Amino acid sequence: MGTTKTFRFRNYEITGDPLGEVTYAAECVSGEEANCGAESGDMAEKTDVDRWIAEHVRDTDHRRYRRTVADYVLAEPGEWQ
Repeated sequence: MGTTKTFRFRNYEITGDPLGEVTYAAECVSGEEANCGAESGDMAEKTDVDRWIAEHVRDTDHRRYRRTVADYVLAEPGEWQ
């Protein structure tokens, strides 16, 4: 006699967390054989990261960057399927 399993799935709504802050960062990925690796660190404003990039370009003439944005979200349970 076999066993039967029933699976139920639940949808979740993903929304921005009003208590979480968005942060911006950049890393210099310029370089022939290896990335420069200079990092801006997390900043609260996109314009501050853009300014860091501009200053790094001025000082090094490096032109390629990886810019990231991080935020917090909430997963709110919805209806069972």
